[in-house]
Amino acid sequence: MEIIKLSDYSIFIGDIRESLPSFLQQKNYGRLIVICDENTEQFCLPVIKFAINQDFTSIKIPPGEQHKHIETCKRIWTQMMQEGLDRKALVLNLGGGVIGDMGGFCAATYKRGVDFVQIPTTLLSQVDASIGGKLGIDFMEVKNSIGVFQNPQAVFIDPVFLKTLSEREIRSGFAEIIKHSLIADKVQWREIWKSEVGSRKSENFDFEQFIIPSLKIKQRIVEADPF
Repeated sequence: MEIIKLSDYSIFIGDIRESLPSFLQQKNYGRLIVICDENTEQFCLPVIKFAINQDFTSIKIPPGEQHKHIETCKRIWTQMMQEGLDRKALVLNLGGGVIGDMGGFCAATYKRGVDFVQIPTTLLSQVDASIGGKLGIDFMEVKNSIGVFQNPQAVFIDPVFLKTLSEREIRSGFAEIIKHSLIADKVQWREIWKSEVGSRKSENFDFEQFIIPSLKIKQRIVEADPF
């Protein structure tokens, strides 16, 4: 288990079945809400059920950037209200960048803010969107034009979720790792070059060796300029 500590929260990289229960045991949350989409409900939620090992409510939304708008937020807020959630609840955002952005935004604004954690399930969201407190939705066809800055209580990154992704999604995320390396880490760039990642299938590749250095690059950027 690798832990990256930021100013007011930590990122746990490794088996979420170990890190998430340990985190929850140290807290005193009244209710747990998992926000997921149709894909993460099917492929990722079973892992979370095992890790949480207690009752929770799931809120399922349609997948895709086209649903990252105020109407979907209304659905999330409505279900939160119907469930009678108070400010002692914890929201777990299980998905890629859309879920992280929108789920975090809904948590940060519901009852003037309830705690949330990010559980990114795509490679792109694990190395990029999971760090920093940028939350928001699209409005009038302008991307991320409505939102807030609010850090999560924690981020949980488990490479096991990458096994659920297509090769196209993996390559999309790895492009972000390459970008980070080209900008700020020539040592990692050399490691990528030697790894011949493009010739390997994702299910046989150890992405954790590249996720951690990429996260540390993003960490330096966010700490220098949180906004």
